[in-house]
Amino acid sequence: MASKITYSSCDETLENQLLAAADGNAAALTALAELLRGASPKQCSQWEAGVKSFWQSGLELVIDKMDSKQLRPEDSLLLGSMLAAGFDSVGMRDRYAALAKRVFSHYRDPIGLTAAIGIRNDALGIAQVYQRWQVIGELKIGAYCYDSSSGVGTIAAIDDLANDVQVQFDRRRSMSLSQFVDSVIVIKDLSLLHEVLSGKHSGKLPPIKDISAALPVSLVAAGAIPDGIVKQLLVPAVLTDDAFARATTAVGGAPKASAVSAPVTNAPAPTVAAPPPGSQRWDHSRSILELCERLKGVTSLKVDSEPTLDNVQRILQQAGIRPDQSDHFALALAMLQKMSGDLGDWLRTTVEYLADEAVIWHNGDTWAEVTDKLPGKLAPFWFKATQIAKGSDYLTTNTLRLPFRLWAQTEKLLGSGSDKDLLAAKVLDALEGKHASADLLMWLWRSGSQAVKDKYLSDSHLIFKTLQLDVRGNYLRAQRDLRRLLLEDEKFHRQVMLNGDRDALIALVRCIKRLPLLDSGERQSLLVKIVRYYPEHIHEVEERRQAPARRAVGKLTSKRSYKQRQEELEHLVNVLVPANIAAIEHARGYGDLRENSEFKYAKEQQVFLASRRQELETSLNGMRATDFSDVEVDGVAVPGSTITVRYPNGKKEDFHLLGLFDSVPEKNMISYETPLGETLMGCKPGMDLTMPSGDNVTVVAVSPLPAELRAWVVGA
Repeated sequence: MASKITYSSCDETLENQLLAAADGNAAALTALAELLRGASPKQCSQWEAGVKSFWQSGLELVIDKMDSKQLRPEDSLLLGSMLAAGFDSVGMRDRYAALAKRVFSHYRDPIGLTAAIGIRNDALGIAQVYQRWQVIGELKIGAYCYDSSSGVGTIAAIDDLANDVQVQFDRRRSMSLSQFVDSVIVIKDLSLLHEVLSGKHSGKLPPIKDISAALPVSLVAAGAIPDGIVKQLLVPAVLTDDAFARATTAVGGAPKASAVSAPVTNAPAPTVAAPPPGSQRWDHSRSILELCERLKGVTSLKVDSEPTLDNVQRILQQAGIRPDQSDHFALALAMLQKMSGDLGDWLRTTVEYLADEAVIWHNGDTWAEVTDKLPGKLAPFWFKATQIAKGSDYLTTNTLRLPFRLWAQTEKLLGSGSDKDLLAAKVLDALEGKHASADLLMWLWRSGSQAVKDKYLSDSHLIFKTLQLDVRGNYLRAQRDLRRLLLEDEKFHRQVMLNGDRDALIALVRCIKRLPLLDSGERQSLLVKIVRYYPEHIHEVEERRQAPARRAVGKLTSKRSYKQRQEELEHLVNVLVPANIAAIEHARGYGDLRENSEFKYAKEQQVFLASRRQELETSLNGMRATDFSDVEVDGVAVPGSTITVRYPNGKKEDFHLLGLFDSVPEKNMISYETPLGETLMGCKPGMDLTMPSGDNVTVVAVSPLPAELRAWVVGA
C-alpha cells in the first residue's frame, strides 16, 4: 500500500502533481495548497534544503503558467499557501501582487495597496510581506488598533484613493496606509482582546494571564510586538494603573510582555576581552591594516610621548600608491581626520603631500566605490580629507557619482561659504549634459531651486527615461524612491504637471499610457489621481480626439511568416516531441528522481513543448496567408500599405503596415496588432497622430508597399 503523500515526499508522485498543476489541473493545484498548509514546520526556510529546492523549482513551473489577469479560485488558494509558507522569487512576487488585487478587489487604488504591503520592495523579506498582508486584511472601519505614541484607538475612515487611514485616538489622526502598516498594531475582530476593549467583559474581566496568552491570535502587526503590550492596551482604556497592578498580583506576578518575547535565561554574562597592551600604540603600526585596527581602539591620537609621525606618513604613502589598499587608505585617513586634534596641521600637510600620489584620487569611479563602502560615521571626515587633498571642485564633481544619501555630507562641508552653491551648479551641468540619474532627480526634488525644479521635474520623458536605467547596489534606493514619488506622492505629481499646466499634464499622461515603465494597474492608479487633482482636464486624460477610422481585419499574415510557423510546428511534432519522449524514458533509467537532473530537465522540456505546440496551433488556426497583392490602397492605411509621416522638425519617415508575425522594427515593418500598428491603422493623409513614443506626427501619404517588400512577404 502506497504511503500517504506529504509535503516532504519529493518523489515521482509529488512531481507529477506539480506538473499537472503546471498544466492548470484544478485538483492538483488544490492538493498542493493543502500540502503546504499541512506542512510542519510551516515556513519553507526551516525545511531540509533538498525539500525546499524541490518545491521551489516545481512551483516556479506552476506559477509560470498562471494567468495573472484571470486568477482562478484554485490559483488563488495555492498562491495564498505559498505566501504563508514563505516562497519567494521575482515571478512569485508578481503573482502575489495579482492575488492582492483579487483578494482586496474592493480597494480602489491597487498600486497604493501593493506598495503598502511591500510586495515589490526587495528590502522586505517575504515573511515581512506576509505580516503586512495580514495587517491589511484586518483593516476596516471600527477596528481597534494601538500606536505606541497615541495609545488605543479605532479606525475612523479609510480613503482608498488617497491611501489615507484616519484613526480616532484622543484626537483624530491621519496617516498614510504605508505609515499605518509600519507603526500600528491591529486587534483582530472577535478575538479575546477585541471583546475586552469593546466592553463585553465589563462585569468580569478575564484573568490577565489569559489575555497575555491570547496575544498571538489577538494581535497582528508588521513588526515585533513590543514588551509590556498587555498593560499598554488595557491601561487606561479598560483598567486604571492600580487595578492592573492588583490583577497581575492576583495571579502571582506580572505577565510576560508578549508571547513572542525571547525567554529569559540564566546564562552567565559574557566575559569582556582585556584591553590591548599599552605598547600597541597606533603610531607604532607596521602596515596600513594594523594602523586601521589600532585606530579603532583609541579615542584620541594623544600618546605618552611624541608620536612617531614619520612612521605613520610612510605607511600612508606606501598604501596610497597601491590600488588594492585604497579601502584601508581611506579608512585610516578618515579615522585620523576624526581624531586629529592638535595634530591637525600635520595631517593637513600629509594629505596635501599625498594628493597627487594616492591612486584613489586618480579615478572618480574608484573614489566613489571606496567612499560608498566606508562606515557612515566616518564619511564626513573622509570628505574633509578629500577636500583638503583635491579641493571643493573635485569633491562636488565626484559627489554626483555617489548614492544620493551621501550628498548631504558634501553640502554640510561646503556650508555657507563661497562654495555653497557649487554642488547645485554641478547638478545643473549634469542635467544640461543629459546625464540624469535617479540620485540627481532626488536631490533636485529635495534641495533644488523652484525654477530648476520647474524646468527638469516637469519633463515627464526625462523622469520615465531615468527610471528605466539599469542601476544596482546602493543606487537602487534613489531609483525606488523616485518611482515611489511618481506613483504615490501628490506634491511630486503636481510639480511634474506644473500645478495643472495643460501641456505638462498631457505630457505626463502620454508617458503613463505609452512608455513601457508601468503595469496596467499602476497606469490606472496614476490616471485616476490626475483626474482627482484636476477634474477640469478629464478630457486630456481620456484623450478624446480625432482617431483614425478602424476597419475590421481578420487574422492575416504574410506567406513568408505563415510558412515559417508551419515549418516550426511540423518540426516540433515530428522531431522534438518524439525526442523528448525518448529522453524522459531514458532518464527514468537513472533511478532516484529527486536527484535526477536529466529527468527534471526532460520534464521541463515536455511542458515547454506542449505549451509551444498549443501556441503555434492556436495562432495558425483561422489564419489567412497573403502576399498583399490584392490590397487596394485608397488613401487609407490598411495592412499591405506604406505610411509616410512628418515630424515637427521636418524629418519624414516611412512605416510599412503588415500582418501578424511580420514585425521587423529595425526596418520599420510593423504588425497591425502592435501599439504602433494600431495607431497607424485607418489613418489618412493630413491627419495628426501621437505615436506610442510620444512624438506628434502628421500623415503625409499612404501608398502601396514597395517592390522589395512585396518580394519579402512571399519569401523570395
